[in-house]
Amino acid sequence: MTSRVRGNPSEDRRDPRLRHITGCLTCTLKCVYCGLPVRLTGPGDHPGYGVVEQIAGDGPAPDLVLLHRFCRTALGRCRTRGCVLRRAHLGRATEQYETGRRRPGRYQRLGVRRSPDLDLYRKHWRVAKMRYACKACRYYTGSH
Repeated sequence: MTSRVRGNPSEDRRDPRLRHITGCLTCTLKCVYCGLPVRLTGPGDHPGYGVVEQIAGDGPAPDLVLLHRFCRTALGRCRTRGCVLRRAHLGRATEQYETGRRRPGRYQRLGVRRSPDLDLYRKHWRVAKMRYACKACRYYTGSH
């Protein structure tokens, strides 16, 4: 019995995806701080809007980098360890912006309240961190 499918079906979809990525400006312009694509359209006060920032580099001239508006302010305050936590903070800020609850500086604990039970607090922290990081990834990579 012979198969009617010629070639690998995943190869059929590879070419359009490669053309999309090489031709799509929003896929190739990513934030240096969190690694997610930036928004180039929409309101300028959106946390995911792309801004160019000048940072001190190793060479004699400073480097220009592309950041989200939120990541630029987060980079100026403190450097967060771990890409997942950076994305979680961006996801929390984006959710607050989209729902209209804009409270700057309220993203650090990701909405998790302190608890006397340390194990319970850590569990809620991990869940909130992954929830907001996934939300940011879906929001910024699936926007087109």
